[in-house]
Amino acid sequence: MAKLGQYFGPHTGTRKIYLGIFQVGSGNFPNFSDFQAEFNGSYAALGHSGTFKIRLKLTDQNAGNTSGPCQVMLNGKTDKAASYKADAQKLTIKTSLNDSPLQIYKRQNGTQVDHISDHNIWIG
Repeated sequence: MAKLGQYFGPHTGTRKIYLGIFQVGSGNFPNFSDFQAEFNGSYAALGHSGTFKIRLKLTDQNAGNTSGPCQVMLNGKTDKAASYKADAQKLTIKTSLNDSPLQIYKRQNGTQVDHISDHNIWIG
């Protein structure tokens, strides 16, 4: 069943961004619904700083589907031909904007996003 709420932790208020055990920034979810999520944040890590923005939209908008089309936006670049696969634990997103499929899932009362620009981040 593909509803975003089951793969994301809390999404109200200001959330912290962690890279490993280090807090590297913060941000918020200005938009969140069953089929669309957006996170905007800023970070400073590994000698780099900047903004971080990700938007995900399950375009089929069918909670009964376990796979289908989606749109992904990473830092201003959009892939309208991405796809998702949902299982009981993780939401996997294949997109041309990232070398590896993104994996999104709840972890330790937050949201884990694996393989984003070759990093694993935790939002909590």
